[in-house]
Amino acid sequence: MPCFFVHANANLNANRCRAKAVCRASPRHRSGTYVVAKISRSSVKKALKKENPLTTGIVTVMTETLRLLGVGRDRYEAVATEPPRNRPLRNGDVAGLMRRIVADFNQAYFVTGVLDDSIYDPECFFADPTVAFSGVDLWKRNLALLVPFLEQPSVELRGIRRLGRNDEGAEVVRAEWRLKTLLRLPWRPLIDIEGATEYTLNPESNRIVRHVESWGVSGTQALLQMFHPSRSSTSTSSSSMFKR
Repeated sequence: MPCFFVHANANLNANRCRAKAVCRASPRHRSGTYVVAKISRSSVKKALKKENPLTTGIVTVMTETLRLLGVGRDRYEAVATEPPRNRPLRNGDVAGLMRRIVADFNQAYFVTGVLDDSIYDPECFFADPTVAFSGVDLWKRNLALLVPFLEQPSVELRGIRRLGRNDEGAEVVRAEWRLKTLLRLPWRPLIDIEGATEYTLNPESNRIVRHVESWGVSGTQALLQMFHPSRSSTSTSSSSMFKR
C-alpha cells in the first residue's frame, strides 16, 4: 500500500525485522521462515531505493506525531481482533490464492487494512519504494494510521497474473493497480498512484511471504502530492483531521 507517510517509522526497525527473519527460525516452521529470510536478504536492495533523507525525516516526524495522538488506535484494534474469514488453502492452490487476492482488492484492502490473513505468513516481508519491514500485524497498525485521513478512496485492480517460479523456486503473482484518494487536510490534496505488487509464495504453506510494491513515481514524488491542493479544495470544507 502506498502509505508513504505511515510506513516510515517501520524503517527504524527494518534491519531488526530482517535479522529476526534470517536468524530466528523455529524448528516447527523452519522451512517457511527460511524462504522468507533467503528471499528478503537477497533482494532487499532491489526492493528499496535510497530515499531522500529530508523526505525520510519528514515522514518519520509525521508518523510519530500521529502515533502519539493515538490516531487510528480504535481502527487497528477492531481490525486486529477480527476472526479469520477463510481457512488456509491447500498447498499448490495458486489459483485459489489469486482469487483471494482479488477478493481483498474488491474490499480495498490497500485503504482499509483488512485483508485475508489465511493467505499471509505472519512474518510476511513488506516493501515499497521507501521502506521495508516484516509482519502482517505491523502492516495493519500502519494502515490504521492512514485510514482516518482518506476521503473517497478507490483502488482499481487492473490485472493479476501468475509469473511462475523465481530463482528460489517460489511462485510469484503480480497485481497491477491504481490508487486514488483525497486526504482530509485543509487543502484536500489528491493522491493518485499507479503501481504493482508482487506476491511471493512459500511453496510449502502456499502463503504469501513477500509483498513488494513498485510505483510509477518515487517515494519523494508521492510525498509531494500531499502538498498540492486539489481543484475542489477551495469549495469543500475539510473534514475532521483526527478520527479515532
